[in-house]
Amino acid sequence: MRNSFVNALEEFNTPNTMLVTGDLGFGVLNGYRKKFPKQFLNVGVAEQNLTGIAAGLALEGKKVISYSIANFNTLRAIEQIRNDIAYHDLNVIIVAVGGGLAYGQLGVTHHATEDVAILRAIPNMTILAPGDKNEAYHIMKSLLLEDYGPVYLRIGRAGEASLYKADEINGIRIGKIHPLICDNNAKIAFLSMGGMLEIAKKTHLTLKEKNIDSSVYSVHTVKPIDKNKIIEIFNKYDYIFSFEEHSIIGGLSSSIAETLIGNTAMDIGKFNSFALPSEFTSVVGDQNYLRNYYGISAEKILQRIEKIININR
Repeated sequence: MRNSFVNALEEFNTPNTMLVTGDLGFGVLNGYRKKFPKQFLNVGVAEQNLTGIAAGLALEGKKVISYSIANFNTLRAIEQIRNDIAYHDLNVIIVAVGGGLAYGQLGVTHHATEDVAILRAIPNMTILAPGDKNEAYHIMKSLLLEDYGPVYLRIGRAGEASLYKADEINGIRIGKIHPLICDNNAKIAFLSMGGMLEIAKKTHLTLKEKNIDSSVYSVHTVKPIDKNKIIEIFNKYDYIFSFEEHSIIGGLSSSIAETLIGNTAMDIGKFNSFALPSEFTSVVGDQNYLRNYYGISAEKILQRIEKIININR
């Protein structure tokens, strides 16, 4: 996703664009720096200053991209995000690399597993988490061509799959849930945030081999959530599962549940979520190892889905 983000940034760069980094991403950002040297700043390992500088540039009419590892340019600078960027409704795109457990081997200090919950609570913030490199490219393109105010763009570290065919990615829009796979006879729907979209597709394909149909939707915009589509999906399917590499508190599943509050026609009993527990981990391993440990790998998810379906048949 990082390369897709940079490709879009270089292709749709404007004279008003400014890229600001906290001493990170040289291998990824070097191309942009060489092409647009006057539109690039490295402020050093100082994320609060990074955010303050981004806000100041935005106040002067610039569209600013703040780039760092997800836990650094969010948790270390939350006051500046709230008071400097969001309060003033500025055009700053906070690009956070390695959302979730992408930096698993580096331990809990490098995990970004509460970021969406914290930023979703801040007014004026748009929260985006593309599911593959194609979504990352198209979403970044939209962010550069239009103004959305304060944005949090949560992308993967590297090596993510390309999940869409060319015609499947057409029509992707910020604020709208995007279908990846729609089976007409399906009674099961998967709603996925961010890099878990590949897991959702794998689960779909494995169920397909067992003659169980399912549909897969990418919820790349977590805030504002596409409420109309959520309600449509709950009316259409018998089982709805959410997928997220984030704490069970405050992320995608919470956003879906909040959408259903007060809607007496919706059966929330058909909804189950796959997310991380609200705890600090002492387990060390790569992203796939930690996904499996916490029950959000394709194998563990499939086991739980089959139990739920069998119980309810």
